[in-house]
Amino acid sequence: MLTALTSKAYRKALFKRLSGFSAAAELPAGGRAQQRLSRAMFMVLGRLAKMDGRVTQGEIDYADQIMQRMALVGESRRQAILAYDQGKYPDADLSESVALAVKVMGRRSALAKLFLQIQCEAAYLKGNLRLKDKMLLRDVAEQFGYSKSEFLAIASATQSARYQRFDANPGGEFMEPQGRSFLQNAYRVLQLEPGVADGEIRRAYLRMMSRYHPDKLVSTDASEGALRQAQEKAMAIRSAYEALCGLRKLRV
Repeated sequence: MLTALTSKAYRKALFKRLSGFSAAAELPAGGRAQQRLSRAMFMVLGRLAKMDGRVTQGEIDYADQIMQRMALVGESRRQAILAYDQGKYPDADLSESVALAVKVMGRRSALAKLFLQIQCEAAYLKGNLRLKDKMLLRDVAEQFGYSKSEFLAIASATQSARYQRFDANPGGEFMEPQGRSFLQNAYRVLQLEPGVADGEIRRAYLRMMSRYHPDKLVSTDASEGALRQAQEKAMAIRSAYEALCGLRKLRV
């Protein structure tokens, strides 16, 4: 009983610190709960950072910020760094680590959602949410009890909040052009107005993909640059479509 009460107090204080609600909240000893949550947090962060083959200084700094917000010092910090490094390797069992963290946080809890938001923000450090990142985070979200569309909504909301922060800081590296939020930009990519009917979203997606799919250029003499631009356009269309489906809880 004492262990359960200690774990509950730790989780409550940790949520306040990670969410920014009370960044200086006193964090009681978390014991096994802290170990499991910390290991999962930094293994996933490490995997996301290494997914494209290189780890940037920005990603290292972000992981360090999370360690500070989790009040990890001494041995607990060393273990977090070790988990981050282990997570970089493809054979590291992230699923088992996340499963143990789920037992601590609970499925679909406020702390579980915050865990996902932190991972989404880490994935956006390099720009857009890439396919490999999305597949990894969808698996993590599923372990926490979230559907694909729910995960996409969480990712979209995280990106939107990120853009809003950069909008307030014109020097922000990832500021959206003309101050559009992520969801507003998704409507723009699909050439839609925010108030359109649900059915129009899929029709617009199919129409845009038919027009810009890179396969249309394969049989032509298109340059490598043109093919790359077409691929980026198709990815933007797909990301916009999935974001709006997540927002409206539509089947992708």
